[in-house]
Amino acid sequence: MSKFNKSVEKKFIENNWRFTLSVRTISEVLNSAETLLGTSDIQQILKQKNQKIDTSTVYRILNKLKKINLVHEFENKWKRCTHPTNISDEHHFLICNECHNVEEVFLDYKQSIADQLLEEKKFRLEHVHLGFLGLCKNCY
Repeated sequence: MSKFNKSVEKKFIENNWRFTLSVRTISEVLNSAETLLGTSDIQQILKQKNQKIDTSTVYRILNKLKKINLVHEFENKWKRCTHPTNISDEHHFLICNECHNVEEVFLDYKQSIADQLLEEKKFRLEHVHLGFLGLCKNCY
């Protein structure tokens, strides 16, 4: 079992959730992915592995994983959290337009943007969720 799956199992037990075969299988799919995966992508991978998990179960599991900060959702696609001990909302993504690799990054700018938005627009910032699209070091 991967380190990620062990983290998932531990967090599920801590939350009194069942660590089922479906949870384990979806965790393995997310652990091996380097790109953002939609639910249809996950189901296609499961189909290739001769695993059948209905769409509602996939969503339920993904939402639980998101709740415990082990996956991130970006534009209705999902990615395993590479830094699950960081529980701030400063998880952002570098998304390569060529190879579709996704790297999680942390940028320390939220307070300066929050201050500017409050001053100029009277808007109180609560959460930031960004994706930066471009070319990664392998495709540049």
